[in-house]
Amino acid sequence: MEDLTKRQSEVLNYIISYMRENGFAPSIRDIMRHFEFRSPRAAHKHLIILENKGYLERESVSRGIRLTSKCGTVFAVENLIPVSGKITAGDAIEAIEKITDFIPIPSNFFPKNFQYFSLRVEGNSMIGAHIASGDYVIIRKQDYAQDGDIIVALVDKSTATLKRFKKLNEKEVLLIPENKDSQEIKITKDKLEIQGKMVGLIRVM
Repeated sequence: MEDLTKRQSEVLNYIISYMRENGFAPSIRDIMRHFEFRSPRAAHKHLIILENKGYLERESVSRGIRLTSKCGTVFAVENLIPVSGKITAGDAIEAIEKITDFIPIPSNFFPKNFQYFSLRVEGNSMIGAHIASGDYVIIRKQDYAQDGDIIVALVDKSTATLKRFKKLNEKEVLLIPENKDSQEIKITKDKLEIQGKMVGLIRVM
């Protein structure tokens, strides 16, 4: 949020809080009334600035506001972590980056000098690591891993999976499941992008 003014940060935080409480974005008039702007034009101007700075995307419909992954720095202030879709603990699936929900996390759970996001797990290939279908994994954004780390791996820039990382040699790595019925994925480094390391898990009972 270093590139935002105080007022721009306040508008963005209001949008995040409103979406968390209501499940949908505020309208321009909601923003205008909350900040006592004299006209909808002032609220609209702030949305344009936030969009240009990469914090949100807008569609030409009422309440057509979507937050982007750049809001990870904002969620840390608000004790919220964005849910960025789903991840398969099994065969790789199409990668999803759109923010679909928010998870409140106590501010002292994770170091604040990192960004975090969450993904909903589908499948049971990581059940041996106590990661079940329906769980939410908390991911720390990083593009590197050490042997034994559980990572979000983007394969061929299009499909994503949750697996344990192991370096084989200078050119190849192994993505290892935690289920004897699932297959390991052997891949060259040039076809792998590490999106982050798993640092937590939430299970909704």
